Amino acid sequence: MTKTKGTIKFLFWLGVSVGLFYYAYSTYSSGQMISWYYYKAKTDGYAVHSGYFKKASKENPVMLQIGKFDKIEGLQAVEVKKGDRLPQNTDGIISSKVIKEEKRAKLEGGMLKVMVASEIKDAKGFKFRDTFKHKGVETNPWSGAWNVAMVLIIGLALGLMAEGFTDILGLKLDKIAHH
Repeated sequence: MTKTKGTIKFLFWLGVSVGLFYYAYSTYSSGQMISWYYYKAKTDGYAVHSGYFKKASKENPVMLQIGKFDKIEGLQAVEVKKGDRLPQNTDGIISSKVIKEEKRAKLEGGMLKVMVASEIKDAKGFKFRDTFKHKGVETNPWSGAWNVAMVLIIGLALGLMAEGFTDILGLKLDKIAHH
């Protein structure tokens, strides 16, 4: 293959690789990838963004405004039923069961009072921090397939770009014969 063909091949696959990286990054930064992951409610309760109240404690509880928000921004919560599509920025659900227990969160004066954002639990001999993040959330099964497909396509494009680069340099790599 001539160096001209190698240069064209390299530049083409470089453009494809840059385009794929840009597309993957834009889906992440726009929140599209996150909304695919945090897709539907798996339980009844209140959709929240746990990062906004992660320091809540019994000494310093946090009050969340309950409403019908399309996007959770700040100390807000949206009531959801099992199977409902989650609002943007949701990363977990405070379930109705947790609210009925009134140990970690409870309804108070038309607001949701979070008293324990995280606690250390023990299960099967392992201690772990139990938070509201990822709780009660059903993911879109196609989001995982999309991620795998993007990694494969980007890997293929980078491999073909590298092949074009070796053609520019005039390198002919022989395949190893495995006997």
